Amino acid sequence: MDNNFNRGGQFVNGNSQFGGWGQQGFGYGQNMPNGWAPPGGPFIDPLRKKNDKKILRSAGNLFGMAIILYIIIATVISFAIVVLSDHFPLLNELYSDDILSSCYDIIASILFLGGPFFLAYSILKKKKIMGILPFGTPYNKKAAIYFVMFMLPVVLLSSMGINIISFYVQEYLGITFTSGMEDMQVTGVFGTIVSVISMAIVPALIEETAIRGIVMQPLRRYGDTFAIISSAVIFSILHGNMVQIPYTMVAGIYFGLVAVLTGSLWPSIVLHCLNNLFSVVIMATEGNFGIDAANNVTYAMLGFVVVLGIFSVIKFGKSGYEHPLTKGVNTLKSGEKVSALFINPTMIIAIVIMLILTATSISSNAS
Repeated sequence: MDNNFNRGGQFVNGNSQFGGWGQQGFGYGQNMPNGWAPPGGPFIDPLRKKNDKKILRSAGNLFGMAIILYIIIATVISFAIVVLSDHFPLLNELYSDDILSSCYDIIASILFLGGPFFLAYSILKKKKIMGILPFGTPYNKKAAIYFVMFMLPVVLLSSMGINIISFYVQEYLGITFTSGMEDMQVTGVFGTIVSVISMAIVPALIEETAIRGIVMQPLRRYGDTFAIISSAVIFSILHGNMVQIPYTMVAGIYFGLVAVLTGSLWPSIVLHCLNNLFSVVIMATEGNFGIDAANNVTYAMLGFVVVLGIFSVIKFGKSGYEHPLTKGVNTLKSGEKVSALFINPTMIIAIVIMLILTATSISSNAS
């Protein structure tokens, strides 16, 4: 395959589109007349089309493998804790004590999720399907800061809107969505600090590296829009419950857009962290000062980020920053890209398992 990747691993769309294959599509030399194409559109080399499908299937199988490993590791460790808790009573505290549970979540995020996806990354690099992860400086630092600040209220308001819709759907259908975090409380200074690390900082670093880095970057060869949406789908599936799947799908699109348009993972990591931090602050306020205080803090923070967002939109508009989404290679149609990525053995198994887990998060309200 071509090695036309920039420092962030994304496919370069320069003046000679797609690395010297000619401006009119794959299969043409650069000496072809400008704008010339045979009847029916530009010729697409069948071998290149076959190769692009192979690359996507390979990536899809690796991502599916990472999800399956994530599930296996989490299940085995959880089972081991239950078995060993009879001999080591302290292990019972991992689920009953909020601080220990948060510490466990930190380790789980790094090992359970990070481990399998970094394994996939090493294989992708060995196969030369992707370059280095884009942890460099954003294309434009000031524009990136403004972009993150005006995207934060967009993400928060979208999540709130989705939660409202979800509430009425549950009411109408007589069902309840659960995430397993309903009884979690954040209390005390130390508990709040640990929760910030376990729920905001670590997930933002690990999930953005795994999803917007390892998953999304190689998919950009096939178009930024395809890469952003596909990675958001995988991101939402990974959460495995109907409380989080809807809004993580939407948030995943926003995070992906930020990473692509700024040219670095750091802005999407910051946005992801701030989004999660919003929830942690509310939980900590409720745990320490009660529901009324939590409601007041929610309105105050939301008002602040909205004002900040409006200010940032104005500043971003004046910056004149532009970085359009690239279309990627033209060898595959949208349906062919989706089927190559998602309809392969390990990805299908991974999706089925996650759908089963998701189904367990839905319960009927019927008595």
